[in-house]
Amino acid sequence: DSDGILRRYAVYFERAGWRIPSLPAKVAAYLGADIPARSDIRLHWDGRPADREQYSYVDVFRDLSRETPGQFDGLFTDTVVIIGGNAPSLYDLKVTPVSNVHPGADILATALGDLLHDDWLRPVPNGFVLLAGLLLLAVISWSFHVGRGLRIGGGVLAAALIAWPLFAWWSLHVDGLLPVVPVLFYPALLYVVLGLHQTLQERAAREKTVATFGRFIDPRVVASLVKEDSEVLNAQPESREITVLFSDIRGFTALSETRPPEEIVRLLNRYFARQVEVIFRFGGTIDKFIGDAIMAFWGAPVENPEQAEHAVRAALEMTRVVREFRDELAETGIEFDIGIGLHTGQAVVGFIGAENRLDYTAIGDTVNLASRVEGQTKGVARVLVSDETRRRCADSFHFIDHGEFTVKGRARAVHLYEPHEEGS
Repeated sequence: DSDGILRRYAVYFERAGWRIPSLPAKVAAYLGADIPARSDIRLHWDGRPADREQYSYVDVFRDLSRETPGQFDGLFTDTVVIIGGNAPSLYDLKVTPVSNVHPGADILATALGDLLHDDWLRPVPNGFVLLAGLLLLAVISWSFHVGRGLRIGGGVLAAALIAWPLFAWWSLHVDGLLPVVPVLFYPALLYVVLGLHQTLQERAAREKTVATFGRFIDPRVVASLVKEDSEVLNAQPESREITVLFSDIRGFTALSETRPPEEIVRLLNRYFARQVEVIFRFGGTIDKFIGDAIMAFWGAPVENPEQAEHAVRAALEMTRVVREFRDELAETGIEFDIGIGLHTGQAVVGFIGAENRLDYTAIGDTVNLASRVEGQTKGVARVLVSDETRRRCADSFHFIDHGEFTVKGRARAVHLYEPHEEGS
């Protein structure tokens, strides 16, 4: 063959229009075997050359030349004997699948035995091999199409890598020659290419998810959810219970009128950075900044059975941070305070907007009421919560009852409470 390994043996030679049988074919025909019409056969190796009986020609000649022959007397009766040399100097050593120094005489014996016993290897029909390869390619392609290529496709490929060589080995025992590499190489290559493509796509999707949700949620939480392949990041709009927080700077309009816009922007950025850190620390989701106001909520995209408590604790911490921030600004003469309102209820949460401009947000009456509660804080308390929020964390805080308030857009009055840490 092209790689220098002897796997075939000629049955006939074409010379000047004559078809001349090879030595093994001539002997096999003489012994009554049916000789195939093909020009060559694939040899079915019985084993290494040493596995076949071999005798020294000199020993045989000396033994049979005696008046009374010894061990070789009658040994070769009705037996085909091939005489040949195995010395390297005779240049009759070939490379075969079973030996790198295979004597030519043993190769003749193998060819003769295959022809006598009709034991030469027959290639399995190309149609069967092609069908097996195409089936394997189809299964791997389908597994990636349904999004489970690395598991299903990898399992199928691993099974094929074990089963197909075993099948090929078994086929040798029934004189079948089954190719292994062509059937397995292309499916393996397809698996590697599709697997790499899927891995890169998933990495890009994870990075996009982290970048997208990192604007709303603590990036460390997002990274953990992505690593766990959590379905909560699918973010399809759905109705769920959340606790909404609105925070607004009191006196911001007057402050804006007395300070340059650049200074106001720097002030807001410093303020927002501190408050966002607090909201993230307590597991909240930033919805949006509305001028000097912050809207955040708890309970989405990650469900949180203690959302009301975490939201109230965040609100109290935000007031503490504001006091510290205000002390830092004392020398500048800037004075401001904040009001925070919270309400718990059902809202639709998810990515909402146009296809090229989506925001992760919450909408519904719960959001509107939380905004109205914040509007009632002026002259009453820095933090006010609705009765729905209070009832969900009543054992975690001390609440001061400020009574009922009439808010815009609500026919019934709303009962509001001021939360304080226990013992404060």
